[in-house]
Amino acid sequence: MDIFNLAAGKRRLLIIGGGFAGLEVAKHIDDQKFEVVLLDRHNYFTFQPLLYQVATGGLEPDSVAYPIRKIISNRKKKIAFRMAEVEAINPIDKMAMTSIGVIPFTHLIIASGSLTNFFGMTEVMENALSLKSITDALDIRSFVLQNFERALLSTDEQEKKRLMHFVVVGGGPTGVEIAGSLAELKKHVLPNDYPELDLSMMEITIVESGKNTLSVMSPFAQRNSKKQLEEIGVQLLLEKQLVQYDGFTASLKDGTLIETSSLFWTAGVKGNTLSGFSPDVIAKGNRFSVDEYFRLNGFENIFAIGDVAAVQSGVHPMLGSVAVQQGKRLAKNLNRNSSNEWKPFRYKDRGTMATIGRSRAVADLNFTHLKGFPAWLAWLFIHLMLLVGFRNRLIVLINWIWNYFSYDKAIRLIIRPYKKKS
Repeated sequence: MDIFNLAAGKRRLLIIGGGFAGLEVAKHIDDQKFEVVLLDRHNYFTFQPLLYQVATGGLEPDSVAYPIRKIISNRKKKIAFRMAEVEAINPIDKMAMTSIGVIPFTHLIIASGSLTNFFGMTEVMENALSLKSITDALDIRSFVLQNFERALLSTDEQEKKRLMHFVVVGGGPTGVEIAGSLAELKKHVLPNDYPELDLSMMEITIVESGKNTLSVMSPFAQRNSKKQLEEIGVQLLLEKQLVQYDGFTASLKDGTLIETSSLFWTAGVKGNTLSGFSPDVIAKGNRFSVDEYFRLNGFENIFAIGDVAAVQSGVHPMLGSVAVQQGKRLAKNLNRNSSNEWKPFRYKDRGTMATIGRSRAVADLNFTHLKGFPAWLAWLFIHLMLLVGFRNRLIVLINWIWNYFSYDKAIRLIIRPYKKKS
């Protein structure tokens, strides 16, 4: 397929983003109706819910990634995939300016996902670590282990404390999962690796601006996540707001100072919108404002789905389950002969869950609320089933079984040392 030219009379569907939403469209679209082109900056799909386990040495990166070409080839569809960065969109002339050239389209689906939102705090952005990609996860893994290596060499007690104090900003699912996993490392793994260190000096703190952790979940989940975090030694600073971080000291709005060399930012995300559109189509959170059929305001054949879309008919969380349902609904609508036959999107909330370390989790399901070991088992099963590919499921299952019975996380290698971006 010549993606840089479009034959007269052809209908080309250009999908930007190979995440949950974009791939779901690619899986279900009728490639007899459209010439389908899929673009992504990577040649792999990332299962983001398990990135924190890569960051803390529980899984290898290839366990949570899967080749996009293999996903679409398994579907026996005629889809052209190209690895490219999209620089801008010309919605009037229906052209996408990319790192590999200009690509014309008749229909466009923007599923470009989200970015970390530092709310304009440049210093925090320069010194904190975030977790949105496999690269970020590997950076965190190396950074954490490098801090312990530095602590071994340090003769300054204050410096040791700073190197072993891990601050997580944001008490949502990602923040809770990172904190819980670090607590697990402290209890079961690091004492064997670093017997010369006094690990009672290691602290894990969550800074959350709200009144509770997991504020997007039920009061049951909030209450029990707080209890389980405190049981494993995680300090909770609730109703506290970070205002500054220089790489050594985290400053809170109330004047509290926290000495730390390790600050993980999980407190906000924003839509990864593309340039070329009027500000009129951008909603709160830097997301494209779309109707219940995912059409951008003023455009019949340009759509946005997933984290980058704000559906006017209802507020939906930025979750993989939402993206999957949106991608499937949009593909089914486009497969119909007329837009008069389209069905509006209605999100079916099947529940939310978060894990808090070994045998600890909370889950809000449609029919019940779970905590502790039952919630943890439910979390393991659901995430295992959502992984792409039998090999990935098998590898992850083996790693989880090994980690559980050995009280160990074997993948704690500094293969690519972390270096602060200048």
